[in-house]
Amino acid sequence: MKSLFGIIATFDTPDAVRDAARQLRQSGFRAFEAYTPYPVEGLAEIIHPGPKRFLPLLMFGAAIVGAAWGYWIQYWGEAFNYPLNVGGRPFNSWPAFVVGTFEFMLLVAVAAGFVGMLAASRLPKLYHPIFEADAFERASRDRFVICVESTDPRFDADLIRREFALLGAERIEEVRA
Repeated sequence: MKSLFGIIATFDTPDAVRDAARQLRQSGFRAFEAYTPYPVEGLAEIIHPGPKRFLPLLMFGAAIVGAAWGYWIQYWGEAFNYPLNVGGRPFNSWPAFVVGTFEFMLLVAVAAGFVGMLAASRLPKLYHPIFEADAFERASRDRFVICVESTDPRFDADLIRREFALLGAERIEEVRA
């Protein structure tokens, strides 16, 4: 028999799922996720509180590396590899290198941001145990689903079922991994 992945509850309104997430957070649960047919305002801040610094710092670091790399490529090509005196200008003519440096910086920062976004979102994810739940099918159409995972330190299946029942869940179901 498969092990228990978590307990899901289905709600019919965005306010109900937001209130359920708030109650779960106040009860001390940390490993839970919500699945909704459209973004619910304030839900992400309840489920994942705190500042999101990973992606901006990654993109900033990639921009610095990209700018240095872009400048070095041009400098190496002009001053070391093929030093050609054009119009008496110095080999390290930084005003001529600014546009190329900026373009390469943008390329590296955007590529790092894209890869970082995929990594932070844990994508591509082709399979997840919650896909097996019967109630999850309507999460992309007209229902709001919360799943408390069994990895949570406070996980107690009976306590979670009672909590979901008090919160007015339409349906409560176990998810097997």
